[in-house]
Amino acid sequence: TPNYPDLETYCEKVKLEKYDTFLILTMKRFTENDRLLAEKVKSLNKSFFFIRTHIDADYLGQKRNRSFDEQAMLQTIKEDCLQNLEGSAAGDNAVFLMSNLYPAKWDFARLTQAILDVLPDRQRECLTLSLGVLTSLSTDMLKRKAAVLRGRIWMIASASAAAAAVPLPGLNVIVDLALLTNEVSLYKSQLGLPHENSYEFRKMTPENQEKVRKFCITSSLQMASFLATYTASSTAEEFTRFIPLVGPAIASSISFCSTYNFLHQCLKELEETALEFLDEMTSRTVDDID
Repeated sequence: TPNYPDLETYCEKVKLEKYDTFLILTMKRFTENDRLLAEKVKSLNKSFFFIRTHIDADYLGQKRNRSFDEQAMLQTIKEDCLQNLEGSAAGDNAVFLMSNLYPAKWDFARLTQAILDVLPDRQRECLTLSLGVLTSLSTDMLKRKAAVLRGRIWMIASASAAAAAVPLPGLNVIVDLALLTNEVSLYKSQLGLPHENSYEFRKMTPENQEKVRKFCITSSLQMASFLATYTASSTAEEFTRFIPLVGPAIASSISFCSTYNFLHQCLKELEETALEFLDEMTSRTVDDID
C-alpha cells in the first residue's frame, strides 16, 4: 500500500518487536509479502499463526467434482502453505484453514485455542472472557470460560462473607441477592445461553429451554425465590451474626460456604446445558454448508 511500500517500512512503522505474537492472513493466493513477513517475525523470535481464509470457497468450488475428497483438498492447501513458508521453519501446527462464514468447520476453534495457549495467564483470562462461544462454536472455548468463571467464585463468596460479618440486619441479604443475580447472569452470557425471547432460544429442545428458564433471574426478588432451598442456612446465618464476638465469624463462614457452593452448582448446571446447546448449534451450522 502507499503507506507501507515495502516490508522494511512496514516493520518500522508497525514496530513489530513490541507484539507478542502475529496473525498472518492470506486469501487463496500466497504472496511474496506473506513469506517475507513470516520470515521477519521468525527472525525476531516471535511466534506467528498463518491463516488461509475463504476455505468455504474452495470447498464449494471443488465439491461439484465426483471425485471430491475434502480431506485431500485441505491437505493440498496446507502443504502449499507450508512449502511457501519453508524459510520461516513453520510446522503443521502454525497453519490454519478457516472460513468466517462457517466457524464450526475446519480450524477456527483450533486457532482460538492456539492463540490463548501462547498468552500469559492474565491476558489469557481476559481474552477468554471477551470471546463469544457462539462465534467459534468451540467446546474447548466454552470449557475454558467455565474454568475462568469457576476461578472467580471465591471472590464473590468472600464479598458475601464480608457483608455477613457486619451486625446490621438485612445487609447480607441485600448484598447476597445483588451479587448472586449479577453472577448468574454473567454465567449465562459468557456460556452463550440465549435469552427467552431470542430466535436461538426457540430453536433449543424443550428440555434445554426449561433448563435455561430455571436461571432466567433478572431481579433480587426472583433470586430470593430461587434461593428458597437455602432458607434454613440463611436463617441460621442471620441469628449467629448477633452473638457477641463469635456470632459474626460464624455467620461469615456460613455465608462464604453457602455462596461458594451455590455458585458452583449453578455454574455446573449452566455449563452442562451450554454444552448441549453448543452441540445443537454446531450440527445446524455444519449442515448449512452441505
